[in-house]
Amino acid sequence: MFWNNFRDLLKRLGWLLAIYYLLRIAFVLLNYNAFREATFAQLSGAFLIGLKFDLSAIFIINAPFILFSLLPLQVTRQKSYGLFLKVWFVLTNFPFLCLNLIDLEYFKFIGRRTSNELFTITQDIQAQTAQLILNYWYFPLIGTALLYFLLKWYPEGSKNPNVRRNLVGEILGLLVFAAFSILMIRGSIGLKPLRMANAFVQQPPVLGHVSLNSTFTFIKSINRPVLEEKHYFHSEPELLQALNFDPEKYQQQTGQPVRDNVVIIILESFASEYTGIENGGKGYTPFFDSLAAQGTLYRNNFANGRKSIEALPSILGGLPSLLNEPYITSQFQSNKLIGIGTIAKSAGYQTSFFHGAENGTMGFNTFSRIAGFDRYFGLREYPKELLKTDFDGHWGISDEPYLQYFAKELNKQQQPFLTTVFTLSSHQPYPIPPKYKGRFPKGNLPIHESIGYTDYALKQFFKAAAKQPWYPNTLFILTADHTQESLNPAYQNDLGKFKVPLLLFHPTRKLPEPHPGKITQHTDIPATIADYLNLPTNQLLPFSQSVLDTTQSGRALFFTEENYVLVRPNLVTKFGESEQATFGANPFSATASPPSAPENKQANLQELKALAQYYRNGLLHNNLYFWLKR
Repeated sequence: MFWNNFRDLLKRLGWLLAIYYLLRIAFVLLNYNAFREATFAQLSGAFLIGLKFDLSAIFIINAPFILFSLLPLQVTRQKSYGLFLKVWFVLTNFPFLCLNLIDLEYFKFIGRRTSNELFTITQDIQAQTAQLILNYWYFPLIGTALLYFLLKWYPEGSKNPNVRRNLVGEILGLLVFAAFSILMIRGSIGLKPLRMANAFVQQPPVLGHVSLNSTFTFIKSINRPVLEEKHYFHSEPELLQALNFDPEKYQQQTGQPVRDNVVIIILESFASEYTGIENGGKGYTPFFDSLAAQGTLYRNNFANGRKSIEALPSILGGLPSLLNEPYITSQFQSNKLIGIGTIAKSAGYQTSFFHGAENGTMGFNTFSRIAGFDRYFGLREYPKELLKTDFDGHWGISDEPYLQYFAKELNKQQQPFLTTVFTLSSHQPYPIPPKYKGRFPKGNLPIHESIGYTDYALKQFFKAAAKQPWYPNTLFILTADHTQESLNPAYQNDLGKFKVPLLLFHPTRKLPEPHPGKITQHTDIPATIADYLNLPTNQLLPFSQSVLDTTQSGRALFFTEENYVLVRPNLVTKFGESEQATFGANPFSATASPPSAPENKQANLQELKALAQYYRNGLLHNNLYFWLKR
């Protein structure tokens, strides 16, 4: 009996899969302008990738149906039970098919598949019901036709009620198919289950919306915090004025493009508190201190988040972390985000990203591709013959051998290149290779010794890099992903929790010295690269300002304890959901000035509100680059 039920189940699930594919074809045809840059082969690949997302969605929605279909009970062959299965199948699948139907048009407005933002626009839908019916009168008709189609063409069961039963075989079959269903729901046998961002590793990335289906994106966004729109400013010009943002600022670059390479080095947990150069010589980073003395150190620099997974969107995409969850895992991960890799590629740069941990860790491999970094080097790409000696026993490859490997790999890349490497040894449990035990000061925190080891690995990297042909014409940008444990009371405040170094170093070029009180942040890195290389672009977000711009005093923005915080020289503005603002001095400012006048406080508050509104509404409507649609 199990095989009869199993065959019936496969026919029904297969039929449902065919409907999803028909809806995907309709989605592409009705939104063709969004995908016109893709070739037929690329579109075909997107459809193939979509199979994983369709199967995941189908098995999630139909988990009870699968169980009911394979129960080892004689009643499953009765006509009334068959009717029950049919009704259940239609009632559970029809609403989600309607979501995909709605997205045939809704995608034109939000530029992504539907997620839980439907919960936020219920009142809008009710208020505009008459208008929606008038403008989209054909959708109820198509929905009705789809319901009829589901009922009419539902695959009926096999008519063989007297087949002999094998109870043990039926139970085993149910268990095996249950395990298979779990695999289909996860969509992966790797460390991480299938996520929306996995659809965007293809080229062009916009094809990710073809591979996704609205059932999958909606389900994945359920139980996540619903982001509400804000309307502190009621017109686009008013908002732009408060943002103090010119989208075309870097579009008209003067001078010839600078064809230098760019190497971004993200040092795990390498907080300002641990450096000597920022703490009167008391630190654990002698090499970094010496390099900072030769380069340009920005002493008032801040991360835009508190986690490694929050650092990449800021550093590579210019998007700060202003949500309660990382952007990479949020329902907005499929939004349009133009990273510095994409901008550099358009100017002929080869792009790559290196991280010595297991591929898939924190979604770095997926997000780096979204940000325009074509080649990803993780643990699986590391030479297998070196794994035994270089693996740290916890996370991945120890910093010294990995940075040496990184230096060698750059010799294989065509210049000019833009590349990023993310270290990992100074991550809990802070492993030190046995041959270096006792070599670095242990300090008073477990992380201190590992910071010393990472600093040494950095020294060895620069020693090796200095011998390479690409070194003399390379800009190095060094920063930390976030802060870590703290002992120094000076850093145990709202700002100190985000205080990380930012160092620009060029072996053969002198970079301009910043104003002593200049504020910088992670999100400034994309604009800095575009500015330094003279890359014309209007694809930078308002959060990103070039640190090389001497006309700007700079700013930093982050989200902590349900408050947005804006850091300006000698003035910190905090604004929360209660719409109450607080102001304070910046304890890390290198210059002293009189207390800010009331009008300055009000201007900063308006700027912070504008940034918060732009961020929230831009994510909700997938409209961060609204000026590109003019």
